[in-house]
Amino acid sequence: MWTWVVKGIRAFLSCVVLTVILGAAFPCSSAELGGYTFADDSTRLYLNPYFSYHNRPGDFITTLYGYGDFAGHEVIQSHHQYYELGGISCNVILERGYFPDFSSGTVEMIYYTAYHYYAKDVDDNIHLLMYAFYPIKGQGVSWSYEDLPEDATTVKYPADPQPGQEVVFGEVAATGVSVGDIRGCTTIVFDSLPHAPAESITEYLAPGSGILASSFNWEGRINGFAHDASAPEYAKKEDSAWKEWWDDHCFISACSPWRESDKPLDFLHRFLMK
Repeated sequence: MWTWVVKGIRAFLSCVVLTVILGAAFPCSSAELGGYTFADDSTRLYLNPYFSYHNRPGDFITTLYGYGDFAGHEVIQSHHQYYELGGISCNVILERGYFPDFSSGTVEMIYYTAYHYYAKDVDDNIHLLMYAFYPIKGQGVSWSYEDLPEDATTVKYPADPQPGQEVVFGEVAATGVSVGDIRGCTTIVFDSLPHAPAESITEYLAPGSGILASSFNWEGRINGFAHDASAPEYAKKEDSAWKEWWDDHCFISACSPWRESDKPLDFLHRFLMK
């Protein structure tokens, strides 16, 4: 009888040990913050439709090149490490680049290093839970979700952004924006960043890619950083619906009844009225 008891205890302990091992390898816990639920995939930022399609952290890198007064400078983001805050696993993104200082009356680009502590909730919204900004000159700034008012949001990049939606330090300005040939972009205006002056910064997010551009446009200038080193406001607009119809349906035929006296619009009018 005692043999069976010992065997039973051993089997029970084996199950406990196996459960602990599997639990460590495949955690099943979740955490709540501000009404949002964060599960085991909170570091998989690529599941947000506006962040990045890279599903391996080592492949994630975003490089934006300066335009306007910022030409010749750049901002680079890359995966840094994982870190846990309040029971939530964060994907820490390292940002290195240049930040403008207009305090002297002319623009001076100051090199900085920053850390974004991002976490994705179960609805694929990306939250900013901590931020640290360290310029090579001047005072650094750090902030965490604990510094926010009780009713403030930590969402930075919504999975389904809506114009006017509040995000941390700003709001969604517009959706469905076209920047050249890139459609479906979203713009977010950050107007209360802890490391920036009163002026706002507008980010252009491209579906499946992430930050397309950051527009500063301070002091009456068109300045910023973009993937192609050009202002998104000046990106070539797509052809109008009428121009697309013209390209698809209209052509000049060798046997068209064209006369030198015909005016192009008169000829088009007669052609359409047949």
